[in-house]
Amino acid sequence: MSGINFNFNRGTDPLLGSGPDYSAHLAELEQAQKAIEQQRQSILKLAQNTQNPEATPTSPTPIWDHIDTLTDNMTAAEFQAMQADPSYQKSLGELMEYVAAVQLQLIRPRIEANPEGKKLLEQHLTNVKFLRKAAADNVDKRLADFDDYTKNYSHMSWEEYLKTKGGQKK
Repeated sequence: MSGINFNFNRGTDPLLGSGPDYSAHLAELEQAQKAIEQQRQSILKLAQNTQNPEATPTSPTPIWDHIDTLTDNMTAAEFQAMQADPSYQKSLGELMEYVAAVQLQLIRPRIEANPEGKKLLEQHLTNVKFLRKAAADNVDKRLADFDDYTKNYSHMSWEEYLKTKGGQKK
């Protein structure tokens, strides 16, 4: 019996001997499985987006993007010619006015919440109140002068009346 070899399972039997170490390959297989799963998810997402085009992510500003694409592809001379056009200047001006108004609406609360901004706003409020009163007084005076002019000095010109009133005040 000495010629018969009974160790035919020795290379793979855990009790008889150590076999190949698969733990190193296991980590590689797990990474490959994760990569395959990610690819599967992206393929499913792509398939869903092609079936449902509204779900395709789009830019929140497609019109701005289109304008940028058009102007970015212009030469300097073309862009300068466009900027010289009155209709371009008008539409850009209107747009910039609107942008400034929207920016102001967005930033107003932040300015007022800031101590320095609040201080500047309070100073401006004081100035506006003073100027409003001064403007109202000025308008009231001009209306009173016009009323006096129409009742008592209608025979002279407005400029002569103002000179007369100015001369009386001195």
